[in-house]
Amino acid sequence: MLTPRQVLVLLHGRYFTSGLVSAVGVALFGLVTYAIAGLGPAIALGSGALTVCFADNPAPTRVKRVELLFTSVASTVAFALVGASLWWPAVQIVLIPVLGFISGLIAVWGKRALAMSFSVLFISVITLGSPPLQGPVQLAAAVALFFIGALLYTAYALLLARWLRRRTKEQALAELLAQLGQFAHWLANHFGGQSSGLSGAVAQLTAINDTLQNTRDIVLRDVRTAADRALAARLILLLEVNEALLAGQTDGDLILKQFDATPVPDALRDWAQRIGDALDQRADALLRGRPANTLPAHLPCAQTIEHALATLQPSQPSAEFEQARMALRASADKFQRISDLLAQEKPAGSPTQPDPLQGMDLQAFLSPLRYDPNALWQSIRFESPILRYAIRLALALFAGELVLRALPYHPHDYWVLLTIGVILRPNYSVTRQRIKDRVLGTLLGCILVAALLSTHPSLGVMTLGVFVSLAFARTFITLNYRFTALFASVNALLLVALLEPGSQFLVTQRLQDTLIGAALAWAFSFVLPRWEANDLRRQVDALQRAALGYARAVLDPQQVSDLNYRRERKRIQDALAAVGGLHARMLEEPRQHQRMRRELAEFIAHSDLLSAHLATLRVLRAQRGDRVLSAAEQARLRHTLALLQGCLGLDGQATCIEAAETGAIDTPIERRLREVEAEGRTIAQLSRQILSPVAT
Repeated sequence: MLTPRQVLVLLHGRYFTSGLVSAVGVALFGLVTYAIAGLGPAIALGSGALTVCFADNPAPTRVKRVELLFTSVASTVAFALVGASLWWPAVQIVLIPVLGFISGLIAVWGKRALAMSFSVLFISVITLGSPPLQGPVQLAAAVALFFIGALLYTAYALLLARWLRRRTKEQALAELLAQLGQFAHWLANHFGGQSSGLSGAVAQLTAINDTLQNTRDIVLRDVRTAADRALAARLILLLEVNEALLAGQTDGDLILKQFDATPVPDALRDWAQRIGDALDQRADALLRGRPANTLPAHLPCAQTIEHALATLQPSQPSAEFEQARMALRASADKFQRISDLLAQEKPAGSPTQPDPLQGMDLQAFLSPLRYDPNALWQSIRFESPILRYAIRLALALFAGELVLRALPYHPHDYWVLLTIGVILRPNYSVTRQRIKDRVLGTLLGCILVAALLSTHPSLGVMTLGVFVSLAFARTFITLNYRFTALFASVNALLLVALLEPGSQFLVTQRLQDTLIGAALAWAFSFVLPRWEANDLRRQVDALQRAALGYARAVLDPQQVSDLNYRRERKRIQDALAAVGGLHARMLEEPRQHQRMRRELAEFIAHSDLLSAHLATLRVLRAQRGDRVLSAAEQARLRHTLALLQGCLGLDGQATCIEAAETGAIDTPIERRLREVEAEGRTIAQLSRQILSPVAT
């Protein structure tokens, strides 16, 4: 269930805005056409707008234009073909699987393309429920109206996107603030002894890296105005906050062990809690257009830690306590840096503050958004997961057609095929989750509609219900599909009740068709599957390469290039997100197809710790300013880098060199270098275990 604050954030966020824009556009074009030309043209034109709205997601104008125009043309062709097939029902048993296969291939262009794929499949299936048209002229008129509706919605969406461009950037930035706040609260619980374990750490890491990637792609793209630069500058600042937060998790266990039964753990927990509250408040303020409260520069918890550092002594001197003292000092410095960053209120570009974007190539930090036709041809090979998905989808739709012909007919039996289309995904784990979401969401939606219809609502109430349910179905489509299934069922049932008064057994038919479609989708999810373990080697190698590149950017004895450092930091964050996602999806697969689950979780966690230690090293080096390192210091950095180059060798062939000569850890940098070397060795060992032939 959503908390009141989460509901408030949702209603001010970009997902609800997108859903509201879609619902307003579809309703506007449908109602205006109904008032001018009547119900038939309104249904055709409104169907075009509705179909294209599913592909309307936040993106630069040029990318959105390509996506919406492609969807308009492809869905119009599908509408025309299925509309013509209504005269020859026998053709449909081949046509629908073929269109399903084509829509499956569209997914080759990534997650955004799944929306376009669904739009094509949606109209292909929905058109099956339409009565046959009287002749080619009537079909041509319906196709023309459909295409006009699609183009009108495209123009409307592009205009709204331009108008809401800044607001969308603000909403994306607020999402990152909220995610960072959640991570800070998780860190506070860790210092309070409420650890969620390895799985919780991996889940937090995956969520924050996914949000980072989405926010970068929106806020750092198309930076044209001073307002855009100000938002981009705030994102650059938040990247530093994120880095400090991630680095703050490195020394928690050592500090808690040595400073247990002292005020230190409570002070660290309180400090992290205050940071989390400040991030949450800034997210709310940005969404509501209000000024944010400032975080005090000097907090009581910080003074408590300073007092502990100055006064606490062990009963017997020990090297471990001195390391814990250095770790506590480092953690306090990180939290103080976060507090200082959050206390900055001056906008980027002010006379007293340098422009953080100066000399920065923002394109280097963005995910590619392009639709290369060559990718489609390259996917036509049997090993391709996209080709396997397209075949799987086509076969499932074919089986659905056969089942429908064996069952008693009812006017909305195409709901079976629609359920198959919305559930089946390239990944087994996503398919499995969507089965549960679709069935439960449909059940709740049917109960809600049955209760509403039992009150004999007025036409206005039902029309409002159709509008609101469409808005919320679009809102949750990428957030929580269970809610989308709920509101989609409400929308479909109310729409049928409006257009076909007196229809019997609507709720029962919807639930029955959903269960049949879900069963078929589950059965065909095992046809030509692509298990996550098949991508394990590639993803592990990519993360090791990213970690090594990040280490080179930090440990270069000559200098730390800020631009190169940021680029490598993005690379390792993306790699961590990819491997974290693979691990999460693997946990949903059948046990016999899972591989080295525990080792992979540890590999992700230790890679994250390596990243955090390197981030701390970068801060420690920056504190020394432009001072040239001595020959001994340069040799020490080179040795650590050489060790990592050996440890992070690819294909599981890591050969770590000997560590530097052990001795007293008398400086924070030396301590951090030892931690980096230890993490490198641990990662090498885990990598060998994960990629070994025995584990296959």
